[in-house]
Amino acid sequence: MIVSVLAIAFLVIVAFVAFIGYKAVILRGSKAVDQRNERCSICREQFDKNDLLLRQVGDYRLLYFCRSCIMQLYADLGLKN
Repeated sequence: MIVSVLAIAFLVIVAFVAFIGYKAVILRGSKAVDQRNERCSICREQFDKNDLLLRQVGDYRLLYFCRSCIMQLYADLGLKN
């Protein structure tokens, strides 16, 4: 009798974990499709992708830069030279 109660409890826990995992996958999938924002690689603030400058490093790494960070880097370069 106790074995069947433990088996039922185990099945309920497995079903619960599967349901939570399924919901997480579904929510992540819908977020990835609708994601139009990206973080600046320097200041880490979120901007619309149209407002950011995109640079590819190597074969796969994408870096996004916002206007204020680019202007700050340009000013730092001017002070250095």
